[in-house]
Amino acid sequence: MIDLRLGDCLEVMKEIPSKSIDAIITDPPYIGIINAKWDKGENPFNEELVKEMFRVLKENGSVYVWCGIGEKSNSLFEFYPVLKSKFHFKDLITWKKKKGIGMRKGWLYTREECLWFVKDNKSFFWNKENQYSEEERKTSNKTKCIPKSKFKRITNVWTDISEATVGNLKNKVKLHPCEKPVKLIERIILTSTQENQTVLDMFMGSNSTGLACKNNNRNFIGIEKDENYFNIAKERINE
Repeated sequence: MIDLRLGDCLEVMKEIPSKSIDAIITDPPYIGIINAKWDKGENPFNEELVKEMFRVLKENGSVYVWCGIGEKSNSLFEFYPVLKSKFHFKDLITWKKKKGIGMRKGWLYTREECLWFVKDNKSFFWNKENQYSEEERKTSNKTKCIPKSKFKRITNVWTDISEATVGNLKNKVKLHPCEKPVKLIERIILTSTQENQTVLDMFMGSNSTGLACKNNNRNFIGIEKDENYFNIAKERINE
């Protein structure tokens, strides 16, 4: 089930039944990005929205929120306290990008962050089978410890997914200025949800999360208030 809804996320979320969502994965407008029209304004995570997120999420559910840190955006610092008021903080994931941006005087900016929260730290779902990379461990005869897998576990610093995979596959044009690779979202979906469970993205954009759900047999509810991007999201999921 793929359910795309046009409208303000706070109003649309009130239509979603309580404890019906298994994971929230979203890439909201960052705060204070220089020369970025789409990221102006106040913190999208106000108290009322976070209460709705808490209401719709199941007890064993996770919340993943993309954000930034640095001169170009301090959204990590803005998002964290309001989300922490309702959810338990688990980790900060860093995505190491291949290309950098930034001023000539300073370090090249090549990272984005993802905050991971859970509703209940004792019961959150985690798929151990999908926590391993494709890189094999180096074996040693000196250790008596038998690893649970011959592959290395994925760390909280992701260096193996390129931003070059975003965009329309036909013309290789980005569909959204902040579009995330589908593979990036699929990694989260495979570890934090099971097949036929439901994922919510209330800042849908070009719909990378919806496509990742479709590829992996997850239900999806996507909310977008910009009609242009909503139409792009519909076209992309139907291709």
